[in-house]
Amino acid sequence: MDSTADWARIMFNDLYGTYLNGVRVVGFEQHGWLSGNDSDDRVDAGFALTFVDIIYNSTVVRTGDIIGFFKGNNDFRHTRMYADVVLEVDTTMMSVSVYLMLAGAGTTTFEFIDKQSGTVIWQDTETGNSFTQYVRRSIPPDAFFLKPQIRNLSVLLLVAFGVAVIVLLNGIPRPSKQIEENATGL
Repeated sequence: MDSTADWARIMFNDLYGTYLNGVRVVGFEQHGWLSGNDSDDRVDAGFALTFVDIIYNSTVVRTGDIIGFFKGNNDFRHTRMYADVVLEVDTTMMSVSVYLMLAGAGTTTFEFIDKQSGTVIWQDTETGNSFTQYVRRSIPPDAFFLKPQIRNLSVLLLVAFGVAVIVLLNGIPRPSKQIEENATGL
């Protein structure tokens, strides 16, 4: 997450704690800050985390599999945090979904990045309106499964290399038949 908000979360189950949304966390690996954090800022990543929130002047207690951060109320400095997770995705569904939660007045960019290739799988940017927001975002399941692709630039480079080899080989003079006959003594 790249953010100027004071807190933000991604919840992988639905608002009722079920896993009917098609994507769930199988394992949490490392997590931490990439930039902009203070000593009192924290990153949360885990199963069945309980959090208390105030929505429309009422207190709501929710539990879910969450990745999030909290910098403290009204701390809108720019920060970047990460969490390495292992996901299970239901490929039989048309789309899977996650809940993005944010508050405050900052802007947060949520991203899923393939750790091996560095490819952005999915990205969404949300801006807070000073009230807690729960935004459900759908993602096509095949976005999580990268397919090898030959890019246009790769094709052009291969064609240019082939043409260069052909030109180079055609430019090398071949010995004439007469020289070959003299060399063999015929």
